[in-house]
Amino acid sequence: MSKKIKAGIAAGVLAVICIGVFVYISQTVKGATKDHKIVQGVVFEGKSLGGMTKEEAKKEIENYIEKEKTKDITFYVDDKKAVTKLSKTGVSWDVEKTVKDAYGVGRSGSIISRYSQVKKDQVEVKIERSYDQETFDKELESAAKKIVSEPKNASLKRKNGKFVIVKEKTGYALNKKSTFQAYKKQVEAESFKVPLKVTRKKAEYTSEDMAKVKDKLGTKTTYYGSSAPGRKGNVANGAKMINGSVVYPGETFSVYKAVSPFTSENGYYLAGSYENGQTVQTYGGGICQVSTTLYNAVIRAELKIKERHPHSMTVSYVPRSADAAIAGTYKDLKFQNQFDFPIYIEGIADGSNITFTVYGQKTNPNRHVEFVSETTSVRNSSGEKVIKDPTMEEGKRVVEQVGHTGYEARLWKIVKEKGKKTKKILFNTSSYMATPNTVRVGTKKKEKDKDKKKDSDKKNKDKKNTEKSTEKTTEKNKTTEKKKEAKKKSTEGTKKSKED
Repeated sequence: MSKKIKAGIAAGVLAVICIGVFVYISQTVKGATKDHKIVQGVVFEGKSLGGMTKEEAKKEIENYIEKEKTKDITFYVDDKKAVTKLSKTGVSWDVEKTVKDAYGVGRSGSIISRYSQVKKDQVEVKIERSYDQETFDKELESAAKKIVSEPKNASLKRKNGKFVIVKEKTGYALNKKSTFQAYKKQVEAESFKVPLKVTRKKAEYTSEDMAKVKDKLGTKTTYYGSSAPGRKGNVANGAKMINGSVVYPGETFSVYKAVSPFTSENGYYLAGSYENGQTVQTYGGGICQVSTTLYNAVIRAELKIKERHPHSMTVSYVPRSADAAIAGTYKDLKFQNQFDFPIYIEGIADGSNITFTVYGQKTNPNRHVEFVSETTSVRNSSGEKVIKDPTMEEGKRVVEQVGHTGYEARLWKIVKEKGKKTKKILFNTSSYMATPNTVRVGTKKKEKDKDKKKDSDKKNKDKKNTEKSTEKTTEKNKTTEKKKEAKKKSTEGTKKSKED
């Protein structure tokens, strides 16, 4: 047999084999897909969909999604974490496409690829997800709001006469775009722990800075034990609001900001305070003793005074020019920490005395300061302010408020080194107004005068009534006489007629 014949026979055999293989493959694929169900071996999230109709597979996938929606997703950075529900993050699932992909196994592509699919023990179908970044950003902001924050400086508390350091906190600035990409990657991998992409911000003042605060820089105590209950309550409330304040280097402290608003809701009571040269009842009356006591502690700590005002009239609890008034927003006590270490303010009011102490770092233990008040002029009160009172009897006078003497005063700062005076500095000047006595004068008529007036009015009324009655009687008599006279004339006329 020739080679050509042999080659022809081989080609024919090969063709028969190929045809047989093709028929086999075709029959195998056709047999696997003939019942319009998903072929065996198709798996979705570990669950077999083989032998299911499209509707059955759809229900299976929807059940899976409902469970997914209830799952927690955790965002974390360092030792902090935020948890929310996956369903709130803007993810959605394409059920229809997943069913189509599952049903398409063994039904799409070349005959060889379809055969390959139906012969595999397992073909995994993935669900397609889509993501809404706007929804994601909103939910992330809400969930991570306690994490994403500005840095917080270390602080101090004072317990049982000792300082306790409150550690600083790192701040985090959130990168939403990068976090969104990390979130999608983790969800696609069926992992629900997502690292937050942030920029860390360190606190400016740390626990090491707080450790420097240990020395007493300045202190002052004033007495308020004889005050009325309302005023006592206001002094204690003001001290409580300032107690524990930490002022960092370069910061300015406002007493008004720390203790306001002056309302009953904020813990204040009605008590006496100065207003336009008079003592009036206002909420927060007595708060000036709080600011004044703090002022004296602060100047002894040698902090920089940015704003200070004297009272309109003198006060009894400190020397002249050593006071610091608070009034609305136009009179405040402000001071700045010009040192390179923080300061801590302790305020204590025990019902009799109020004490403020400023703590920090003493840089020169040999330096000591004192303050001396000097009165430079006196203006005596004169005249009086009269208030007419219609509720008081006429002629009665009551001194409602004793006048105040006016003064000009100044405060000197004495600096000592190792007990020896080295400087005398004019620290401030103050002017206090002179006010006259305030007298309340009655304008109400006395009761006797009222009775006399009533009697007089009654007599006049009786007299008028008597006169009216007399006039009526006289008029009546005149009318009667006229009637009699007319009757007489008529009788006489009749008589004459008869006679004729």
